[in-house]
Amino acid sequence: MRAVNKYLIPLLLIPALASGKGNHKLDTTPELETDVWTVQIEENYYHTTNAYDTNGKALPIDTNYVNATIGYSFDFGLDAQVATYNCPLSGGGAQNFECDTYINLTQTIRLRDKLNLILGTQNGTVFNAPAQWHNVDFGVLSYTPIKGIEMHGGSYFVNSYLASLPVDVIGYTTGFVAKFTPKFSVEADYFDGHNNLSGAQINVFYKSYYVGVIIPETGSGNQYAGVVGIRFSLSNH
Repeated sequence: MRAVNKYLIPLLLIPALASGKGNHKLDTTPELETDVWTVQIEENYYHTTNAYDTNGKALPIDTNYVNATIGYSFDFGLDAQVATYNCPLSGGGAQNFECDTYINLTQTIRLRDKLNLILGTQNGTVFNAPAQWHNVDFGVLSYTPIKGIEMHGGSYFVNSYLASLPVDVIGYTTGFVAKFTPKFSVEADYFDGHNNLSGAQINVFYKSYYVGVIIPETGSGNQYAGVVGIRFSLSNH
């Protein structure tokens, strides 16, 4: 089993240097352990310049958001998670949606020794705005060519409300996880298109802590953001 933090450590976050307006979170990498609770707290930092909302009001230049998730991984390959994204710690207006809350389900199906099919769905809404049902579904193949290296790719669907577009969207996604040592790893995901999911996020982990950056897709309306957070597991064994 992965090393487990013995204490819940308060997350004191220092904003990473970046600028922009970010995208919706979608994690296509399931928890590898079973019968385990996983907690993740992440801060995203956005620096907007000359930005205005739909009413023409100037937005705060600096915004700090917190994303919090708690999930459980079952023995039969199902990861269930409750997540709240983009809750303002300071500033605001850098995201299309704030304090959006979802139930996330991911099912891993083993096809061969090194090949898995991963199916996932996110469903929820925004509680500080007129109710709109948000839905994201994805299906990816995950391949582990050598120990410590996992690559995945597939397609995703996002409904029009979450995409902030007049129509639903289907696109492709790809990514990898590279575990160089038990304490050091890198995770990356990319989503194509021109919607709230589009772009890439790269995180560098040391033990349970990580820093990273959100990189926008051209024409998506998303921009750069700095990432810092903590992710740890609590085993029932």
